[in-house]
Amino acid sequence: MLDISFAELIVILLATIIFIAPKNLPTVGRAFGKTIRNVKVFFDDIKNEIDTEARFNELKKIENEIKKRSKNS
Repeated sequence: MLDISFAELIVILLATIIFIAPKNLPTVGRAFGKTIRNVKVFFDDIKNEIDTEARFNELKKIENEIKKRSKNS
């Protein structure tokens, strides 16, 4: 998903500790975790909506095919 090497992760962590006071890290970490969770839920909802729409379109095609066949009979 993300191509972050271990060295880059260490640099990010050090920069975070420098710019955010260590006493505020748990609060920032929780907020970051909630944000990541919300983004995942958002993308899961979009994926489910797209899947539902694709299934609906497939059912419409089947319905149209059945109607065509019943008219020809």
